[in-house]
Amino acid sequence: MLNPLRLLRRHERLKREALDEAQVLRRRHGEAAAAAAKAKLERTDLTTWHRLVVERAIQILEKELV
Repeated sequence: MLNPLRLLRRHERLKREALDEAQVLRRRHGEAAAAAAKAKLERTDLTTWHRLVVERAIQILEKELV
């Protein structure tokens, strides 16, 4: 059985880390931050967790552009 509090904390941690990643990418790359994040996803050395964080960061960055 899955622990709902653990899932909630994991989801909140994912959102928090994705916001941090989006801010770092925005500072480093400016308007091209979403493209830089997509290029980062192509790397083979990313862990599963970091891949989730970058995917969520891409969603945040693309939402800001709309």
